Amino acid sequence: MKILKDVFSEYVSTPTFLKFKDSRAILLPVIAFVLTLLSSCNPVALVNPDSYSEKWENTYVWFSPSDLSTIYVSGNGDPETALPVPNDSDYLIEWSKKGEVYELRITSYYQDIDFAWFDGYDAENNSEEIPWIQEGNTLELISEKLLPSENGRYRISLSDDLKD
Repeated sequence: MKILKDVFSEYVSTPTFLKFKDSRAILLPVIAFVLTLLSSCNPVALVNPDSYSEKWENTYVWFSPSDLSTIYVSGNGDPETALPVPNDSDYLIEWSKKGEVYELRITSYYQDIDFAWFDGYDAENNSEEIPWIQEGNTLELISEKLLPSENGRYRISLSDDLKD
């Protein structure tokens, strides 16, 4: 190759679109593209549904703010399979609302709570976390962000990390 060294200039074998005098010109669009891809990911969608039950124990609790004497509990997200149980048996749900601000408190007596979601919370986007205040197995939410209930009931999803 020493013979051909002086025959070709240093850029002859480089494609013209790669001839940058300043490599920072391509860096900004590449970073913007990667950040766009990462921010559009939904981390919940990355979970394999077949192995999800090996990691999490899920419980779904439905309640009506106007009648807290009975709540409905199910191991899956189907309200048709939920069993009516007295409030304060396995779970205690407390609800109060003053003006626009509501306070929701749920206590689990037998299940650890590592993650919870309240369907009545009006999240800005899919990745917004609910600002729960957790003390042991009691979660409290004080917020103004409230969606209308579905058929007069709200749902709370409770998850226990089994590998925890």
